[in-house]
Formats: sequence, structure tokens, C-alpha cells
Amino acid sequence: MAGTRTLTCTPNAPVVREAATNTTVTDPENTGLYRVFNRSQRPEYRFELSLGPLTRVQAESLSAFHAFHQGGKSFFWDGETYGTVRNYQLFAEGTGAQRQFFLPNRNIGAGSLSFRTYKPFTGASSTWLASSANGWPWSLNPVPGTIAFANSSNTIPASGDDLQAIYACQYRCVFEPDGLKMEFFDMGLWKADLKLRETAFTG
Repeated sequence: MAGTRTLTCTPNAPVVREAATNTTVTDPENTGLYRVFNRSQRPEYRFELSLGPLTRVQAESLSAFHAFHQGGKSFFWDGETYGTVRNYQLFAEGTGAQRQFFLPNRNIGAGSLSFRTYKPFTGASSTWLASSANGWPWSLNPVPGTIAFANSSNTIPASGDDLQAIYACQYRCVFEPDGLKMEFFDMGLWKADLKLRETAFTG
């Protein structure tokens, strides 16, 4: 079985990333107010990017890549500037009991993750190692982008602690229905606009 292909390109600035928040709204209570629930642990992302100038070889290669995948086959894209989180950023809050947490992204790069906890009221932070004298503090499942902690009192994030991470990722994407716009704009030169949508589909 063939592996998932990767789209490799250098977009022109800007690359637009749109985060879609999937929510469910309940009927109003006797107060007349609605309640809204997140349907997933993290947003789904959409991208718009521009490429060019492209040579005929590059334009034909991109057209062939799109024709093969269209909207029904997924592929990997490195996310350009959105493929790395370079500073520690909040992704969850400890409860003192929860052992598994979702990172903001899937398909985390092997060896790219650094994790720490941060106490907002004191400003103290603690960097956690993937292996230590305590055994197994945490492990990463890179495809779904989850961190799991050992079942031990000293290896579960404390209640109220911010969980923060640095990491690199890829985006598994499909083309939107209008996901490729190709324009011949000068002698022997093309430019292209792409619309990609993140998917959890692995086919």
C-alpha cells in the first residue's frame, strides 16, 4: 500500500490560516440563555496560500498533484510558518487526575516536543522529561497529537497548572472543492492559489 504523499512548496506571503471551532448549541433553558459546547478538543484549520511565479514544469506538477488527490485523498503539508510552535504555549489545564491531553495539532514531529507545567499564581515552571528516574512521566502519541502521563501521584499535572508545549507538526489536508486556481500571467510563468482543509481522515 502506497504511503501518504507530501505537498512541498514555498508559498508567497501571506499564508492565511483560519481556525474553525465546531460547537453544539443546546435549546434555551428557563433563563432564555443558550449553552454552547465544543464538539472537539481542538479546532480544525483551513489554509489559503499563493504560489508563484511558477515555471511550466512546476505548474504542471502542481496540477497533476491536485488532479490525483482532488478533495477525496488526503496528503501532508508542512504548514509553512504554522508548522512550528517555537515558544511555550498553553494547550490544557491540569486537574490532578486527568492523564491524557490533546495538543492543539496532530501529526507531531518525532523528538520535537518539549513540555512543561506553569503555575499562573506563582510564575514557577517545571520542564518534564520523557524519561527520568521516576520511570515514565509522559509519552507522546504523535498521529492524534496526545500526551499521556504515568499513573503516579508525582507524574500527573497538578490541578490548576497550565500545560505548555513547544513542538513541530504537519497538517494532513485535502483540497477544498475550489482548492486550486491556476493563472497564466506572463510568458512562461504561472501563479496558483490553493485552499486546503485539515482532516483527521487517514486514507
